[in-house]
Amino acid sequence: MERNWHVTVSRRVFRLAGMLMMGVVCLVLAVPANADLAPTDEVIIDFDAIWRYHDGNEDLGEAWREPDYDDSEWAEGPALLGYDTSGRHTRWPEPGLQTEVENNLITYYFRKEFHYDGPLEAVELRLDEIVDDGAVYYLNGVEIGRSAIMPDGEVGFGTRPTGVTNPIVRTDIFEVDASLLREGRNVLAVSVHNQGTSSSDICLGARLVASEPVQTPLALYLTWQQDPTTTMTILWHTEDEDDPAVLKYADGDEENWQRIEPTSHPMTFSDRHIRTAELTGLEPGSSYRFRIFRDERGQSSPFYSFRTMPADASEPIRFAAGGDTRHRQRWMEQTNRVAMQYDVDFMLWGGDLAYADGREDRLDRWYEWFDANLNTLIDDDGRVVPVVLAIGNHEVRGFTYYGDDRGRDAYEDTDEFREAIAPYFYNLFPFPGHPGYAVLDFSDYMSIFLLDSDHSGPIEGQQTSWLEEQLDQRSDVPHVFPIYHSPGFPSHRDYNRTIARNVREHWVPLFERHNLTVVFENDDHTYKRTVPIRDEQEHPEGVVYIGDGAWGVDVRTVHPVDETWYLQRAESIRHLILVTIQDRQQDFKIISEDGKLIDHYIPPSHRR
Repeated sequence: MERNWHVTVSRRVFRLAGMLMMGVVCLVLAVPANADLAPTDEVIIDFDAIWRYHDGNEDLGEAWREPDYDDSEWAEGPALLGYDTSGRHTRWPEPGLQTEVENNLITYYFRKEFHYDGPLEAVELRLDEIVDDGAVYYLNGVEIGRSAIMPDGEVGFGTRPTGVTNPIVRTDIFEVDASLLREGRNVLAVSVHNQGTSSSDICLGARLVASEPVQTPLALYLTWQQDPTTTMTILWHTEDEDDPAVLKYADGDEENWQRIEPTSHPMTFSDRHIRTAELTGLEPGSSYRFRIFRDERGQSSPFYSFRTMPADASEPIRFAAGGDTRHRQRWMEQTNRVAMQYDVDFMLWGGDLAYADGREDRLDRWYEWFDANLNTLIDDDGRVVPVVLAIGNHEVRGFTYYGDDRGRDAYEDTDEFREAIAPYFYNLFPFPGHPGYAVLDFSDYMSIFLLDSDHSGPIEGQQTSWLEEQLDQRSDVPHVFPIYHSPGFPSHRDYNRTIARNVREHWVPLFERHNLTVVFENDDHTYKRTVPIRDEQEHPEGVVYIGDGAWGVDVRTVHPVDETWYLQRAESIRHLILVTIQDRQQDFKIISEDGKLIDHYIPPSHRR
């Protein structure tokens, strides 16, 4: 079991929640359950932990501090431990007095055994205390700290504090040698000392917390290469080619941590290296926690989490769709944040991601793009939202496979050709991968087609044949959504431009034949929704084309809706499309970058 590999307690920093409270005996060890905790803080002993204690008013010498001391005959009970004859019980800190000990003694003894399986280096160990009057703490037989009102020198059975306190939480800092902590069994021993035998209370409460310094990855992003109900692909960037980091992950109960060695390859035009770890055999609809962990040197990442997609669509499933994500990092981040407010399962982006055009001198645009996602696609609980991506013209040198004077005849159906003209896209993202298009199946209830609209390869020919075959195989899938970059029904560009005509000639008939309800288009930097279209005219059982890509970019003017036969709505506004599916139902809400609902579409019937 690796449950506590992340409970990092090591070298040298120790916070003692010091001595506060006047004459009460209670003991607790734990970590504060609040937002101040670092992502890697781990409670070793909690405030309500069960302790063994001795209140027999006898001098136990020094042997009781040692980890191998036999305390099996001692009493035990949950903290806080102590007594209070003053009637002030309601003013005690949480969890309050839970175990009463003998009244009016000078010295009380407490022991707590705990197991530790984490690393022994580069860790801060914090102890917070609630103590009345004073206490001395020993880790595996060695003193690690004492309350400020305890006198200097040797502390024994008759030692009294120099003053009195009241039970409140306090923290102080102690330097602790990491060698005191052992892998496996450890014992924290505490003596609590009363200022006098007539004291009305005594209390010891403490919490032991391990905090390992963390290092956020240069970039972190999640996606899928296979069924999202049982897999997840995690990618991150490092500066060091020989970085020793591995990935560890566990389900929500964190009972069995598993380790996976990532693959590594250099990032195009960069000193960075891309680490990839694909997790398979996961449980559908489940949460997993993970961490990029360094066994040998350096700092590990914070803890993150993800969730797999559910096995079916009996409950609502939500994702945010759009495209053209970054002209300005702040615009991208703003729309990302709006999407995150809806607890989306993933982002679906249809190309024109960082606007780097495959050029080495625009590498910084990709850095900004990854920074934007690192800043905004991780929620307050550490859940990282996956991204699913199609290729756009700004991923390609010359915008199309025939651009930069290459001509259509220069196209080669090879990985080398596509990587030469779209070097970042194929280097950074494992899916859709070559040949630039693919389908992602969510069990048997949803299929998302990521298509390449004349960017790293042609629409016609092999891609169209593949699309026809794959749609035929998914005739029973209730939710099928193609997404691509350049629109067949543009809201800003020319209706008769070459790519638009190619989309309408080769793909639109397939969408209509398979009775699709909605197709996502991008590229025009506007919002649009078409009327239902079949056979190039409005038809009640036609396909609706939504989108036109204005996630984080400058917006453009739109065609007049009343003069454009296929447009139902069109607006110059940055936006996202919030898609909800449940059973066989579909719902599309269009949300502006400032969180306003600007359009809402529910297909009148589901024809598949």
